[in-house]
Amino acid sequence: MVSNAKTARNAVWAVLGQGGGQILSLVSFLIIARFVSQASFGLVAVSLASIEIVRRILIDPITYALTAKTDVTEHDYNVSLALLALLGALTSAAMFLLAGPLTTLIGTPAAAPPLRALSLLLFAYGLAGTHGAWLVRNMRFRSLALRSAISVVVGGGIGIAMALNGFEMWSLVGQQLAINLISLVALWFYTDWRPRPTLRWTDVKSTYHAIRHISLSAVWTSIGNDVDLFFASAWFGPAMTGIYNAAKRIMLSATLMLVHAISAVTLSAFANLQDDDHRCREFCGGLSFTSAITAPAFAGMAATAPEIVQVILGDRWAAVAPILSALALSGYLLSLGVIATSALLVVNRSHLDSLSSAVAAAANIIIFLAVVRFGAVALAITVSMTASLLVPIRLGFALRALGGKWRDAWDALLPSLSATGIMLGGLLIARAVLPAGLPAIGQLAALSAIGALLYLIALRLLSKTLFDLVLGAVGLARSHRAAVATPAE
Repeated sequence: MVSNAKTARNAVWAVLGQGGGQILSLVSFLIIARFVSQASFGLVAVSLASIEIVRRILIDPITYALTAKTDVTEHDYNVSLALLALLGALTSAAMFLLAGPLTTLIGTPAAAPPLRALSLLLFAYGLAGTHGAWLVRNMRFRSLALRSAISVVVGGGIGIAMALNGFEMWSLVGQQLAINLISLVALWFYTDWRPRPTLRWTDVKSTYHAIRHISLSAVWTSIGNDVDLFFASAWFGPAMTGIYNAAKRIMLSATLMLVHAISAVTLSAFANLQDDDHRCREFCGGLSFTSAITAPAFAGMAATAPEIVQVILGDRWAAVAPILSALALSGYLLSLGVIATSALLVVNRSHLDSLSSAVAAAANIIIFLAVVRFGAVALAITVSMTASLLVPIRLGFALRALGGKWRDAWDALLPSLSATGIMLGGLLIARAVLPAGLPAIGQLAALSAIGALLYLIALRLLSKTLFDLVLGAVGLARSHRAAVATPAE
């Protein structure tokens, strides 16, 4: 992946698209947080989590299978659109009708009104899924980046305007609906393919066989990703759920900025390789490069969480910081897991991905029941600990499927992990010697600069090749921003 110039360009656009969109989305979230109660954030968070579970289980698997297919035809796209539109309409209607009983079941009946409104998102996801897969499959990441930026800017502006005019919780709902409507329109605009929806029973059966393991894996993944939020809602109430969700929201921004962009590019790259030996080398290269970017990012987030929260959210949200620190490890581990998931999907071993997700989901529920009484921070620590269980299992399955060995993965990860350890040690010393009265923004700027410098020096000493790749990616991103007129597709 990192050795291929075209893939690297698309990786840059994918990161810019996810990164720019997430930065803009986070900015609007931070502004709205000044005017909306923590309880409102909690209620909308529970509603969105419910929507996302349905999306992951029924809608996303179809687009993943389409993207991973080695030989995609026009008929495949048309079938996908017809099936996704039908599923989107049915799930949207079902969520609207069942919002009351569902929110009562999870212990947050006050979330029923926003859930009914947000159920429309499922129909939008259904209409957008195939066009998004077409753009990913054709490496049109520049178009995806522009779509992300436009939708988040306009939708975020609508949400902020509603918050300033006293719409409280409904400003969050309006923001989500606006972002996804604009995103849907932009996706259809940027896609050259013109659909002719068709659907036969044989197509339904074929799609079912292609996605059944992916959907089953999504069930377990959804439990692993979101059950902590439902535990927080049932045990701590909407206000603490809002605080817990704020930490997850910041983590989500970093995760989508880095991890999901990496996932989109690696899935397409793996699908275009035909022999397992080549895939194994690319897999280890992907692990090495991913860890070099995400290990210092998430470790730095954990180390500077108090300053981050103070600067971006203020004193009212101070309780977010320890939760954010506790969740950071899970973000890094997820970045490695998506590389393994992409490899397993392409080599038709998605049932192994499902198995590893099931183990983690079961562990989550059992451990959450034991630790939830100790508070939100204990819940967040558990999320990272169960991720530590899941990722080695998933990496092991991927290595075995590709004919690799644990030594290969360890050699790929060791330089970045060692450099990150040196960085964290330096940050501990720097925090002790920095002036006590330094404002939070100054403290954050100083720690970030020191951490980045220490990490780069350590990485250069440990692995010049990886150091050059990291700097090359940054330089490539800068050159593309300076020359956006040059097509990256």
